[in-house]
Amino acid sequence: MKALQIIEPYRFAIIDIEPPKPSADEVVIKLEYAAICNQNDYKIFYGLYGDLIKYPCDPGVYGHEGVGIVTEVGSDVSSLKAGDRVIMMLDGGPMIYMEYVLRKADTVVPAPKAKPEEAAVLELFGCAHHSMEVAGNLTGKKVAVSGLGPAGLAILQVMMAEGQPDEIIGIEVSPERTKAAMAMGLAKILNPQTPEGMAALMAEEIDTVIDATGVPQAMLNSFEIAKKEVVIFGFTNEKFEVDQSRWFQKELVIKNSKVQTIDNLRAVVKLLEEGKINPGSFVGGIIPFAEYDKAVEKVYKKEAVKILLRW
Repeated sequence: MKALQIIEPYRFAIIDIEPPKPSADEVVIKLEYAAICNQNDYKIFYGLYGDLIKYPCDPGVYGHEGVGIVTEVGSDVSSLKAGDRVIMMLDGGPMIYMEYVLRKADTVVPAPKAKPEEAAVLELFGCAHHSMEVAGNLTGKKVAVSGLGPAGLAILQVMMAEGQPDEIIGIEVSPERTKAAMAMGLAKILNPQTPEGMAALMAEEIDTVIDATGVPQAMLNSFEIAKKEVVIFGFTNEKFEVDQSRWFQKELVIKNSKVQTIDNLRAVVKLLEEGKINPGSFVGGIIPFAEYDKAVEKVYKKEAVKILLRW
């Protein structure tokens, strides 16, 4: 079967590897679509993680968002059968940029009612749902989402679907992303790059900021803007300095939200089936794996919210 392998920065290959065989508790899934991770793919492909990544990468790296059809089940698996459409996430098996993917049966979620193009990006929505758990009960609070790219827009959709918090404010510098968030119903979006915008954000007295940027300066802004709490969703491997005394003065709480659980993935599949979220609106193109470099470039240049890959 085919698999994508990143050989070194800016160079990839489509290689042939042996197809997987399931153990008793595993399933084999024929990949329909994988979604490029806007945070990781371009950084790995362009060599921006430095010593954190060793090249050549393993086959299939770094795919972890996707949907497919079960083709084979292990002897102990009774919850799934051949023909089921399932959503995959980071946990449960090797990376998924390959034709057939091996997964533990209890790490995938059936999505029989979902269109595969929609289902392919649900892993991101699961992570967004987890960030809501990390933030805790937001009822009665004023909350800002900083960075209205794919992660921020997913967080926004999940927030709106669950009916909390009472007031949401967007923090964004891109006119295109501002427009996308407004189309989803977000009324107030401020740009912190101008002194007036930053002053307006400070005047809002925002309780909690969920930072989905992965940008050091944006995170520093979030620490200033939040009255009580910052939830870090986007991450960076860049070092940057903070003024801890500012945190101390207002007893600022810093939380980090990493990846979803299987329950988060189940929750967003349910939200999709109930028509409360619209992940299909994120898909800005479908590109063959053979043109992986072009797909990464589109994401890097912010020409699409999400790009899907297919064989």
